[in-house]
Amino acid sequence: MLILLHNADDAQSVKDDVLPLFAETPTKPVEFDLEDLPEVEDGSTIACYLSDADLRLLIPEASSRRWRLGLLPHPEMRSARSGFGIASKLSDAATDILETTDEIDVDILRCNDRVVLNSLVIGDPVASAPALGSSDGIGQRVKRLWKTLAFLTQTPPMRCTIESAKGQSVETAALGIVVVEHGRSAVLSRRLIEDSALADGMLHCLIYAPRSILMMLWFVLHSALSPRNTSAKSLPSFVGHVKSESLSVTLQRPARASIDGERLEADEFELSVAKGGLLLIPGRHLTLDNTAPDPKEVFRTKGVPTGDIIDTLVKRHLPWINRATTEEFRDLFLILRDNAKATESFVVLMILSTMLAALGLFANSGPVIIGAMILAPLMAPIVALSMGVLRTSEKELLRNSLKSLAIGVGLALACTIVLTVLTPLRSVNAEISSRLNPTILDMGIAMISGAAGAYAHARAEIAKSLAGVAIAVALVPPLAVAGIGLGWGDPAVFLGAGLLFLTNLAGMTLAAAGVFLIMGFSPFTYSRRGVLTLVVFAIIVSSLLVPSFAKMITEHRVLRALDGWESPSGVMVREIDISHGPTVRVSARLIDDDPIDTDRLDEIKREIEERLGYEIELEARLGVLRR
Repeated sequence: MLILLHNADDAQSVKDDVLPLFAETPTKPVEFDLEDLPEVEDGSTIACYLSDADLRLLIPEASSRRWRLGLLPHPEMRSARSGFGIASKLSDAATDILETTDEIDVDILRCNDRVVLNSLVIGDPVASAPALGSSDGIGQRVKRLWKTLAFLTQTPPMRCTIESAKGQSVETAALGIVVVEHGRSAVLSRRLIEDSALADGMLHCLIYAPRSILMMLWFVLHSALSPRNTSAKSLPSFVGHVKSESLSVTLQRPARASIDGERLEADEFELSVAKGGLLLIPGRHLTLDNTAPDPKEVFRTKGVPTGDIIDTLVKRHLPWINRATTEEFRDLFLILRDNAKATESFVVLMILSTMLAALGLFANSGPVIIGAMILAPLMAPIVALSMGVLRTSEKELLRNSLKSLAIGVGLALACTIVLTVLTPLRSVNAEISSRLNPTILDMGIAMISGAAGAYAHARAEIAKSLAGVAIAVALVPPLAVAGIGLGWGDPAVFLGAGLLFLTNLAGMTLAAAGVFLIMGFSPFTYSRRGVLTLVVFAIIVSSLLVPSFAKMITEHRVLRALDGWESPSGVMVREIDISHGPTVRVSARLIDDDPIDTDRLDEIKREIEERLGYEIELEARLGVLRR
């Protein structure tokens, strides 16, 4: 006979909805009373229509009597249904109990001597939002993401110490800690834990310890918006994973926590696992392999913050961008100190890249010039200069970077002047002319490139991006054009290209310094004077770029107004080019069915001026179209 345990308050529901599902099997409903459990033989099958709270009380008794438990989805049995893969429909769960012949041994997870059916969450539940309610729609997930952002900007991480059964321990600053018995217990752990079994005697602890808001938001966004059945091949860099027979979590001060969604507050959590303690009829959604061998303890905490950075993190909410640790600053400073020196390699690469750029400019060859950009070593002393300006006490870094920059500029100009004198070419081609009229846009490009260069230097794992930054900012080609201008004795070429180089230098240095400030490599109060100097330098250079930018806007408006336009007199305007002088000069091809005489040309000029709204000089190339 099948025993059906239920709460007294559910007697009517059991009679109307549950018992009919077992009509073909002799079933005896029994009201659940922990002090008066039914007298049945060990190994008997017991069906349970109970809440999570009742199941926590029943499981230790069922374990000691080796009852074969089958679970039915009670309205208040949410955690057990998720943790043990129980079907959400009563009919499906009843079918699983009646037709499943093989039961499985399931570990019992306890926290402070309390049974955990699904998960323990320490810290604010928002920090582990992807683990909760993952069946929600996109709208709910986006709402939860916004809630997470509010949490991150208001709540500091908590200082905690985690120690495993074998004595391995770590002290860190974590936003949240999630403990489950196996990887299928929660959606978040399902994405991150793959090597888990139901009866391996191990629990899993995930430590969420990001060092910045952006780091956590990226992970939450990916988890919230990606399909819920996907899994991750590896842990995010800021997540620690501990697999152990038992675990001790100690907090510096009491924090909010939840066991299966029920709130509590504590500063110590003792967790243990009773291996194979529960004989369970598995739900249809519980698909873990229970034959896996006993695993070894795992203690993966390399990515979580440790040491001095903990004191900084626990004092206030997370910074938007990862702040540098003492070790990171030391490593970066050593790199920048080497980059600031004018070594033999720097000199050789500077000469070769300048010669390559100059020949590419004379040959009007873009690919050759790109090769020179990649080869050029000027970015290294410029990034070092930005740090030297921030940390004025590092006078050697500032002095060496300025010296290297001066040597590089001098070599570039000297080499290009020599090549220009030896080369009989004297025409301004497209590659040269494109570097003679810098605008505010070039300042923006330089600032973005400088920010990318500084970030790549600070993060060794993305240093491969430096080649792309070098191509974007193009330091050596403007210097080569300036040298060509000197070799030709043409001040306009020299000043135009020189202004582009100063634009790149000002934008890169200012942006790189800003990135280092944001990442915590230098306090703002300590770097105020250096930052002010860079800002003034950038403003002065930018003011020189405004006229060129205004001309660019004028050219854009003329092209937009005239390109493909047909005048009222029936003349088509094509192949437009604009040049600036006392009056805007418009050069265009005018096409008509008949030859255009002088009077007709004056009429077309007036029509163009009416369309533009101001007087122009018209340089016309006439064409006749025969249809």
